[in-house]
Amino acid sequence: MSPLLDPPSDWPHREHSRLLELDGIRWHFQQQGSGPVVLLVHGTGGSTHSWGECAAALARQFTVISPDLPGHGFTAVPPSVERARNVYTIDGMARAVQQLLDTLSLQPTIAAGHSAGVPVLLRMALQRGIAPTRIVGVCAALVAPPAWYVRLIAPIIGSIVERDAAALAAAKLASGSRILRAMLEGTGSPLTPIQLARYELLCRMPTHVHAALAMMSRWDLPALMRDLATLDTPLEVIAGRRDRWVPEAPLRRAVASVRGATYRVEDGGHLLMEEDGEQAAGWIAGGDC
Repeated sequence: MSPLLDPPSDWPHREHSRLLELDGIRWHFQQQGSGPVVLLVHGTGGSTHSWGECAAALARQFTVISPDLPGHGFTAVPPSVERARNVYTIDGMARAVQQLLDTLSLQPTIAAGHSAGVPVLLRMALQRGIAPTRIVGVCAALVAPPAWYVRLIAPIIGSIVERDAAALAAAKLASGSRILRAMLEGTGSPLTPIQLARYELLCRMPTHVHAALAMMSRWDLPALMRDLATLDTPLEVIAGRRDRWVPEAPLRRAVASVRGATYRVEDGGHLLMEEDGEQAAGWIAGGDC
């Protein structure tokens, strides 16, 4: 394996990182703490680092499992596995994460997702793979991305099928590029230089960029929203008032269409849990805190 597919020594909570080869996917995930299980699933372009401080806070009371989604961060998906299993769809991601949990014999009491991680969790619940007491969605990607976001990625998203194209996309999104900085500024969340450097590192990895673009091109939200009519797991959605990636008004309407779901708005941008991990841990723990 390339050294780039191993988390660097200064990666957040590197001491809790584990690697597991499973049905062709080489997983990187972090597991820490003890007690009831909390599953944390990041969104498109994120990784275990997205939960950082939040995971550490939850680990004081829970067993916290946080995987890098297929192709993201330091989880490697060979091209043959990608073609055979279509892992970058909502269903494909859900099946892959479910297989990881089953192998680890972990059943989450609480499941929390960020952005596109929320549809993955909802599909897992609909398939009866997980049965948490509640699903918490932070800035849940349950609506189509805004037009400005689509315009930014349109020049490269159409050519993601080939690995060479993915490498080119990575170069465009790498450190210091206008595209990466524009996308991160569009989150509405202020990032520290260290937080920005982590995204720059990830976007220098062609596999990571390929996975993120593939997810965006293969995401079937309308099908998921139709299926949510049968969801019987309580869903709590927390929106960011300054979030430009998942605008608050259409997200509110989407959540209103899900029976029994609750919705509230907090002051912050799309990366709420990176702005204040302790506060996000409190939202996720809820009454179990």
